[in-house]
Amino acid sequence: MFKSIFSKYFTVVAIVVLSSFVALCGAQTLLSSRYWTTERRESLCQSAVTVAECTASYTYRAGDGFIIGEGFQPFFRLLSETDANFGRVLVVSGNGSLVLATADVPPDTVLPASLMQEAVKNVTPDHPWFFKGKLDSVYNERQYTAVAPVMFEREIIAYVFVSSPSDRLVEYIVNNLQVFLLSAMTVLALTFAAMYLMTFRLVRPLREMAAATRRFAGGDFSTRLAVKGRDEVAELAGALNSMAVSLSSLEDMRRDFVSNISHELKTPMTTIAGFIDGILDGTIPAERRDHYLGIVSAEVKRLARLVKSMLDLSRIDSGQLKLTPVPFDLTEMAGRTLLSFEQRLCDKRVTVEGLEDAPRCTVSADFDLVGQVVYNLLDNATKFVNEDGTLTLALTAHDGRVFCRVRNSGAGIPAPEMPHIFERFYKSDRSRSLDKQGVGLGLYIVKNVISLHGGEIAVRSVENEYCEFEFWLPAAEDTRAISENV
Repeated sequence: MFKSIFSKYFTVVAIVVLSSFVALCGAQTLLSSRYWTTERRESLCQSAVTVAECTASYTYRAGDGFIIGEGFQPFFRLLSETDANFGRVLVVSGNGSLVLATADVPPDTVLPASLMQEAVKNVTPDHPWFFKGKLDSVYNERQYTAVAPVMFEREIIAYVFVSSPSDRLVEYIVNNLQVFLLSAMTVLALTFAAMYLMTFRLVRPLREMAAATRRFAGGDFSTRLAVKGRDEVAELAGALNSMAVSLSSLEDMRRDFVSNISHELKTPMTTIAGFIDGILDGTIPAERRDHYLGIVSAEVKRLARLVKSMLDLSRIDSGQLKLTPVPFDLTEMAGRTLLSFEQRLCDKRVTVEGLEDAPRCTVSADFDLVGQVVYNLLDNATKFVNEDGTLTLALTAHDGRVFCRVRNSGAGIPAPEMPHIFERFYKSDRSRSLDKQGVGLGLYIVKNVISLHGGEIAVRSVENEYCEFEFWLPAAEDTRAISENV
């Protein structure tokens, strides 16, 4: 039944609003009833006291009894006719016999003894008695009745019964409810109109977001949502737009990565298969087999490096790359790693600087992972250093940190590419032509390994002059940053 947020939200709010108005209607009826009853009680009691006092003022003693003067009756009728608060008035003697009446009551009416006993029991000179009933069938409909004593010479000589029909309460409540319902219907109409518009405006961007996410799921990341305002819905729209940009970029990188991996896997495998087939079918002479087997061995190592990079990437993304910190001399490691590039540096006639006066710098870190960091940075520097250029490998220690700087002269990195240099699968246009064996994972792995150790890495470059990478790790004396990441 409720398949959309719009219908659910609108229905729930409508039920709440209607329930509130029903509760208000009930409260209005209850309070009106109580108010009217209280008002009638006070009015009838005051009227009963007033009539009782007037009756007493016209009373005089006659022998052993009392007589109400004849001059009171015209005044009594005039008072009851001109003042609606008096209602129906009966003046009865102590035995219940009717003395005076403004209502259509037979003159020989005698109130029942039980009623008079209740009156004697509940009436005091200071407090009238109020009750509901028909005065034991004196009236045909229920009445609100107040009873007050007629006091003469400190003696109760009669009782005044002032009554008002209770059906006036229904009339009063109906009139109040008519006004309330008229106002309520107007307010409800305005409320539902405003609620419908607000709900529609709230749900419409959510529907647009749902449609956009379906397009994202289908691989179309070109859709962008309009961001209006600064509320939570606008934040969600902005987040979806950012997600679309990231997914689009990731999809492009994935395609490039698949393309590069396919090429990187195909090239050495084709080379390996060709040379092995040549050896097996005798195409390659026996005296040249060692040479070609050396090429096959290099291609196999190249495949192994590619697979290792892929495994490292998977471990980083899944959070499974764990550290095994041990103390070691980073200066010695960097020097040994640099020796593995000696032949390539000599071929380019590169001058190496920095290690001749480097101090011993001890760190507590994962030896293999940090070794991979240093190797990747030196490998990049060796690839991109210019002929007859300079490669600098410098290490320093201060403030509880060990700094390692790798700098090479050459073309450098263009400024527009600097923000993307540590992204995975990213290769600058220039490195695509110079770095035939890379797939854009080295620097991404370097940055994550340094971050896991609690350190930082930065890159600085001036185009056509130099490129410099510098990272720092906590010194061996300060292993707190490492232990938090292990």
